[in-house]
Amino acid sequence: MNGRLQATVGVLVAISVLLTSCAPAAAPGAPKAGPAASPKPAAEQPKSGGVLKHAGFQDEPTYDLHSTGRSLAFDQVGPAYSGLLQYDPADGRTIINDLAESYQISSDGKKVTFVLRKNIKWHDDKAFTAEDVKFNFDRWLKPPEGVAIARRAVVDGVDRVEAPNTSTVEVYLKYPRPAFIPVLASIAGVLLPPQHLKENKRMEFNVLGTGPFKLKEYKRGVSVELVKNKDYFLSGRPYLDGMITYLMPDATARFAALRSGQVRTMYVTSGNISTANMETLKKETDKFRVASFPGLVILLVHFGVKQPPFSDLRVRQAMDMVVDRKKIIDVMEGMGEITGPMPRGPWAIPDDELLKRPGYRGVTPADIEKAKAMLAEAGYPKGFQAEATIIAGYNKQTVFLQDQVKAIGIDVAIKIGDTATVERRQFAHDFAINVILQGEPVDEPDLFLSYYLTGGGRNYGGTSDKQIDDWYAEQSKIMDPAKRRELVLQIQRRVLDLAAPLVLYQHFFVSPYWKCVKGYYPEKQLTGWNNVKRQDVWLDTGCS
Repeated sequence: MNGRLQATVGVLVAISVLLTSCAPAAAPGAPKAGPAASPKPAAEQPKSGGVLKHAGFQDEPTYDLHSTGRSLAFDQVGPAYSGLLQYDPADGRTIINDLAESYQISSDGKKVTFVLRKNIKWHDDKAFTAEDVKFNFDRWLKPPEGVAIARRAVVDGVDRVEAPNTSTVEVYLKYPRPAFIPVLASIAGVLLPPQHLKENKRMEFNVLGTGPFKLKEYKRGVSVELVKNKDYFLSGRPYLDGMITYLMPDATARFAALRSGQVRTMYVTSGNISTANMETLKKETDKFRVASFPGLVILLVHFGVKQPPFSDLRVRQAMDMVVDRKKIIDVMEGMGEITGPMPRGPWAIPDDELLKRPGYRGVTPADIEKAKAMLAEAGYPKGFQAEATIIAGYNKQTVFLQDQVKAIGIDVAIKIGDTATVERRQFAHDFAINVILQGEPVDEPDLFLSYYLTGGGRNYGGTSDKQIDDWYAEQSKIMDPAKRRELVLQIQRRVLDLAAPLVLYQHFFVSPYWKCVKGYYPEKQLTGWNNVKRQDVWLDTGCS
């Protein structure tokens, strides 16, 4: 397609690709054009026009896409933004150009030069330049005081960034890093407007990008309305005149709206519809598609490890021992699979190894007695009380945790807070227990393992372990995939031994949508939100 060139992945990405299946490897050098698209049947030729109506979930605490760790924010306003690179929305694995026209990796793997497209404008008509890219890297590297960068792994290994002219960006790495290009191409790499952030620490609810859609109106608690960016740099895109995301926290209301045609798509998660409703839609094959797939998302139980009782390893390990991973998947109606700190796939701990661990192989009376003895050794022979701070979406999982640890005398009180408050407390490590799904757009150790890194952007419990830090730094530099995998496995084993946080399961996604929505491939995005720009989405007959 015009303007969509297959990215050259070069020596850095070639190694990562072997394991993450992001894109075919290519020799270093200028990008090559991707294969020409096969001609589409007349009935499948994209049609311009129409407004996509989408069921979202709830209000987000911020639309600053650097500081939020929540995929909901990307789902709602991601179509307004671009990055240097992106994952192809048609397959979710191939890295293609976005704001970058091309890029080149030096022979030593320590310098990446991006050449930008010409004549790109921000939505306020300001010209987009290389200095804007440098500003974003600098913000990732050294955020303003009080601003947390959720996916800071985007700049791991970056030494400095230079903009020698208006259309060239030079990124200098401290070492060759196999994850740099895959992570930069993910949603973590979206670029925010310097013209706003030079005057303000955060974006808050301002939306100003270079993407295919522009913000028309945000009605808190009601909807987010985007309209077509007529100056978008890809000719003929987007096909839609706009899209409206309705904020609908009630699952029953979302299902009714989808089935009646009031909305045509839904935010991708397992909580959108019940298993029964999912089966209902599957029977209506003339109208609906229902994509169901394991997302790159893991349920974690974080502990405030800086204060007793969770500063004591024995307490955490006792809880880990009595939480039955098989049973929680049953509670979630089968919408999950067991895993370790990395999702199931090439980096994951093998099942046969996991199933030897208490809590994974099932919980026996002997496990419960041993856990009680460990609590007694830690000074809690009668157990203790603790509070779990969560948002409403995690009530079912937290009730399960509450029930499981009662067996060893731990009484968990559940406190449900609003999203903004809970997220602030997460970043401040201000809680005893927090239950949350954490995920990434690509299956990359530098992203998932940063949850356990000292100072990691989404290390909500404040875990700090020198061995993990050292191994993490080492694996990030290893170009040999087999050697890197061995160290990645070692990190995961130590995370499980430290039981901070607890890893409960890998989450399944469900995405029902009307068949008349074309160019929409949620099941191919691995997380469902790796590429949310919707520039290729169009509405066929039946979706008017």
